[in-house]
Amino acid sequence: MNREERLQFCKKCINRKFSREKGIICGLTGEYARFEDSCPDFKEDKIESEKIKKYGVPVTMDHNAVGGGLRFANYIIDRLAVYGLTFVLGMVLGFLNVEFVYNISPLQDALLSILIYILYYVVMEYYFQVTIGKLITGTVVVNMQGNKPEINAILGRSISRIVPFEPFSFLGSSAIGWHDKWSNTRVIKRSDMKKNIQLNEEILDDEYIKEL
Repeated sequence: MNREERLQFCKKCINRKFSREKGIICGLTGEYARFEDSCPDFKEDKIESEKIKKYGVPVTMDHNAVGGGLRFANYIIDRLAVYGLTFVLGMVLGFLNVEFVYNISPLQDALLSILIYILYYVVMEYYFQVTIGKLITGTVVVNMQGNKPEINAILGRSISRIVPFEPFSFLGSSAIGWHDKWSNTRVIKRSDMKKNIQLNEEILDDEYIKEL
């Protein structure tokens, strides 16, 4: 059972709690729910259940996704950042007189560059939801409900970037690339983040709305 499936229970459980950073979490543990099949602590909030039935499931983040111009800017800036990071790493290893640097083969060099490229995105997007490019352009990566993506989504998103011609996939009218689609993530403006939580305002409790 994944997070989206668990949230179908958490959204209407009286034990739920809202975290500005994580979205809906379990009020008993202070963390994301981790149960399988069913939650032993689930207690239905009948009022909230009625609200969900009335308003339905909130829309996904497709309508919030930023355009191709910002995506292209992110790509260029992050490419430069990765090149800079690779250069600095090479200088450090050279300064430390690491023999590997002087005997590296073209294949090893290519694989090392790919590894640095993937690690850059995994670390930046998982821990901060941004890269240097996104930080500059005021954008952020979220899951389809507008919250912080889990590590498996970020890993899939990052590895997908090395697919040939993938950088060109988000230059169409939708500006949603392969690595977005395959990982069920989107890039939105940071200013939209407060609105992009698991439930829309009509469904959220009043105390949650006050936190936005």
